[in-house]
Amino acid sequence: MTNERRPRKSNDSSRVDKTNVDGKTLTADEILSLAGRHIQEKHNARSNFTRKNKNEILFQPTEEEILAIKEKNTRARQKIIKKKPNLQIPEAALLEESSIENTPNSQNSNQATLIKGSAWLSVGNMVSRILGVIYLIPWMAMLGTYATRANGLFNQGYTIYAIFLAIATFGIPAAISKVVAELSAKNDIYRSRQLTRQSMILGVLLGIVFGFILYAAAPILSNNNADVVPVLRSLAPAVAIFPLMSMIRGLFQGHQLMSISAMSQVIEQIARVAYMLVMAIIILRIDSNNWTGVVVQSTFAAFIGAIFSMIVLAWGWVKYRHILSKPISHATPHENTKTLSLVFNILKESWPFIIIGSAITLFQTVDQYSFFSIMNHFFALSKSELLEKFSLFSANPNKLIMIIVPFSTSIASTALPMLSGSKAALTYEIIQDQLKQVFKLFSLIMLPSALGMYAIAGPLYKMFYPIESSNQEGIYMLQYSTILALVFSLFMLLAFVLQALSEVRIVMKAFFIGIIIKIVLQIPLIRYFEGMGALITSVIGMFISILYMLDFLKKVYGVSFGMIGKELWQMFMASGIMAIVAYAISFTLGNLIFPTDTKFSVTMTTFIAVSVGAFLLIAMYLRMGLANELLGNKIKYVPKILRSKR
Repeated sequence: MTNERRPRKSNDSSRVDKTNVDGKTLTADEILSLAGRHIQEKHNARSNFTRKNKNEILFQPTEEEILAIKEKNTRARQKIIKKKPNLQIPEAALLEESSIENTPNSQNSNQATLIKGSAWLSVGNMVSRILGVIYLIPWMAMLGTYATRANGLFNQGYTIYAIFLAIATFGIPAAISKVVAELSAKNDIYRSRQLTRQSMILGVLLGIVFGFILYAAAPILSNNNADVVPVLRSLAPAVAIFPLMSMIRGLFQGHQLMSISAMSQVIEQIARVAYMLVMAIIILRIDSNNWTGVVVQSTFAAFIGAIFSMIVLAWGWVKYRHILSKPISHATPHENTKTLSLVFNILKESWPFIIIGSAITLFQTVDQYSFFSIMNHFFALSKSELLEKFSLFSANPNKLIMIIVPFSTSIASTALPMLSGSKAALTYEIIQDQLKQVFKLFSLIMLPSALGMYAIAGPLYKMFYPIESSNQEGIYMLQYSTILALVFSLFMLLAFVLQALSEVRIVMKAFFIGIIIKIVLQIPLIRYFEGMGALITSVIGMFISILYMLDFLKKVYGVSFGMIGKELWQMFMASGIMAIVAYAISFTLGNLIFPTDTKFSVTMTTFIAVSVGAFLLIAMYLRMGLANELLGNKIKYVPKILRSKR
């Protein structure tokens, strides 16, 4: 993004000019003053308008009543449009709506949209991730002694699968969300319809092509492990359907319909997990040693989940077709954009999202293709031992930290269309305000999530994985991985923010700096720290990338975490106190109440520690006033003893 395209600050004096108005030469300030007087006169004329009843008593409606009337009129207009889509809306009505949207309340509206959208996507991501982890308890219990190896094999297949999904979708879903928001801001219904149609066609083609490539190239991508080949091939059908599904989700998100996208994710996970567990039971009853067959069917479950997700999206399309497929006004002139030109524009917008969306997976891919060879060079270990060590630092903790990492992508996905709209309008102050809200919301959620998981890592790890001698090493890996989760999350957030502001070059440069640093440090750190060394290289590489992006945002947009310094310190203190209390509960229950580790004892310990910690955190957030923006008017339902005094 060039300097000319970046938003200018409103106090830029170079924009002051003189203009001839009604035979008089006026400066910009004088013109604004004259316009202000005209607006004030209109306002006074409207405020003097009253309605008399039979007793000639004047009635002046309150501001709340005016807003209620406007809202009622808007709902009525939407119902009319829904019933008669071809009906032309008077230009005066559109101007009135435009003026309402540009009032000072628009800032609060943006904030509410960010919070509501992030809440929907965060809940959807959280529920789907929790479902995607809870299955581990029965799944690994059924596999018994093969559990750790099975999880490692599963993770090897899914890492390649995630990269193929990123390439197959070509980052288009996020780009669609961004472009749709810009077209909606311009009320360009014609090009929005074109974008919808062509992106769906493209999704079908990309799915078929990359699904076939994954199936055919499975032996090459298996890293000389024959067990990985059928796992990769079982994921090919999911790759074939996923691009179309993702692009439809992008359309929903671009129109701020986050609830449908969230619902589709939850249903997808429910269907996937149900299929995995049922097939595991059937296969192990036939052959109790066929753990590779269980893994193959567990990965094929991704396709089953995608089918159910598409059903939810189809239902959402029917329900919100009046928003997604607005009627085109033939009276309104529009530009006939060529199909190929529009597709190439989509690809131009979307290609950076391949790197952004799969940054975490690419860091993990470096581990997958380097860890085994480096360890074989320095240590004499069997194939099974290497697979177990890989699972301890990569597969096992990754499944748990991915419960909290998607919070940041939910916030970013909601902020993306909002920031794109602001950038298109070149509103510097709005961009600053929105970035401040994004940073605040990120810190509000991610700090307690990471510190809380660190505090209860012991019982949490034992709850999901078999209780055995390797638990302590796995717990250390999980504790360090919570730091990695915080770093990964912040990287994803900043990358999406900069992409929304069309600062693609900065994101690419930051990513490549980070990945190169990881590759350079990989051999020495794995040599001396084994699996922990691979995690350390990821943290160092990502952290340097984050510093680079934060420095750019501060220089160009004047935005940094220092803008929320006071709130950030309060969040850290509240999160720290919560983590200490959760750890104390975990330690006490684990050593005094439940001296022997069982699945029941570690589950109860985790549940009690999480419940008490969450209640304490919410209470502190309320007392500090940190939750006021999230709750809005609903703060009145909170007991007075928990409310902030300010």
